[in-house]
Amino acid sequence: MELSGKKLAVSASMIFLLGALITIFSVYHSLHMGHSYLQYPLFLYGTTILSLITGGIIVYLFEEKINTLQLEKLLSVLPADERKVVKLLLERKEIEQKKLATLAGLSTVKTSRIISLLEQRGIVEKKKQGYTNLIILRL
Repeated sequence: MELSGKKLAVSASMIFLLGALITIFSVYHSLHMGHSYLQYPLFLYGTTILSLITGGIIVYLFEEKINTLQLEKLLSVLPADERKVVKLLLERKEIEQKKLATLAGLSTVKTSRIISLLEQRGIVEKKKQGYTNLIILRL
């Protein structure tokens, strides 16, 4: 997944703007407030709040990329057959167990064992649906 140029530009400009605002507030404080130490905590709290808001917005912008990287790490540690099943569930979020076995190219017994392992780990949830099970991704 590529990083969006627009998101990078917004993030960089927000960081630059934050730096500029902190510099302006600092210069204003030193020129106009003099030795008034009562105003300094307000300046400190204000810059802290601005920094937190900026960081939160940047994390929000790149949340999809962060989640994708975490999923790639999860998939890399899974065995090949489990990886096939999880990838199919990532695409569809939920699927019938028989259809999952067919799409993954696995036997129904192998698919059932994989689903049981994934269910024990809390990755999937299995719900009874007629003569088959509905497999739901819990990530």
